[in-house]
Amino acid sequence: MEPLKQKGNEAFKKGQFSAAALAYKRALEAAAESGEAPRETASVHSNLSCSLLKLGHKEEALEAAQQCTELRAEWNKGWFRKGEALFALQRYDEAEEAYRQALELAPDDATVKQCLLLALEAQQGFLLRQLFAGREFCVGRGCSVIEAQIFRSAQQMRNFIYFIGDATSREALVVDGAWDVEGILRYAETERVKLVGAVVTHYHFDHTGGMPPPPFDSLGIKVYANKHDSAVLRSKNGVPSDSIVELEDGASIEVGGVSLRFIHTPGHTPGSQCIHIERAPGHDEGVLISGDTLFIGSCGRLDLPDCSREAMYDSLQKLAVLPPDTRVYPGHDYGGAFTSIGKEKASGFLRPMSKEQWLATGGKR
Repeated sequence: MEPLKQKGNEAFKKGQFSAAALAYKRALEAAAESGEAPRETASVHSNLSCSLLKLGHKEEALEAAQQCTELRAEWNKGWFRKGEALFALQRYDEAEEAYRQALELAPDDATVKQCLLLALEAQQGFLLRQLFAGREFCVGRGCSVIEAQIFRSAQQMRNFIYFIGDATSREALVVDGAWDVEGILRYAETERVKLVGAVVTHYHFDHTGGMPPPPFDSLGIKVYANKHDSAVLRSKNGVPSDSIVELEDGASIEVGGVSLRFIHTPGHTPGSQCIHIERAPGHDEGVLISGDTLFIGSCGRLDLPDCSREAMYDSLQKLAVLPPDTRVYPGHDYGGAFTSIGKEKASGFLRPMSKEQWLATGGKR
């Protein structure tokens, strides 16, 4: 059995999952023929389950994991494998039970703790991730001179990227997915997220650019942009026309059971837009991804080409009517990771002010 198990392990390390699964199955056959104690085959069943899951054979993976838990009920790895298979089958309540059993046997296992959190989230239905330059993407110094420059710029500009969507289906949109496509995709895989579309809050390079070709080509998904910024996305950012879906003010997109509404908020650019989820499933408050329209205690720059102080004033008034408890996630960490509409109305750029007062201050408060 052992030589075949080792053969399977070597194939798995090379990413040859079919060969690995075949070797593990033959190892189990060899163990049965030689009269090996069934308990000793638990690790082979565990490895087989993992290989089958890599191949997308979810039911078979569950069967192998179940065999493992029956042979060694005290081994946390078998319960973890069972949880993984159940999660892939979207049987999240059962996955939760399996992860809890694994955690009971190995209380300090950080991987199992994270998987348990994902299973709980999946049962609620709403998925939101805030990625920060230097933390989840553009990590380190990069692998080339160009990549190092890009990573350094992203870290200096303190960009946020977001995943937002349905935690049950694991489908999400990536918002302002720029700079580091490989890093974004690695994080999506870690969080078991399938990216089904991209949203651009505005056309500026730090929200759309990165290593060539343009990031959205590499992601291979449609790009949702306001119609007033789409021409610049095509001409200056190199996003192909057939990749862009132009949005109007008030447009909505369904991602699984989550409805996203787009609010046109010109000012920073003519086609700046925010994403509003009125009532996120499993949450008491709404969510607004504000791009560079609204920051903590400030708004996006108004001294660049295409900016408009008048339009920004009107856009901020649009946001001021949202419920006070709406949590606001900005496009950069300029003072923190999030705020709320209520806080910005009390002490930020949503405080009451006439347009005349606004223009007199030059868009500064």
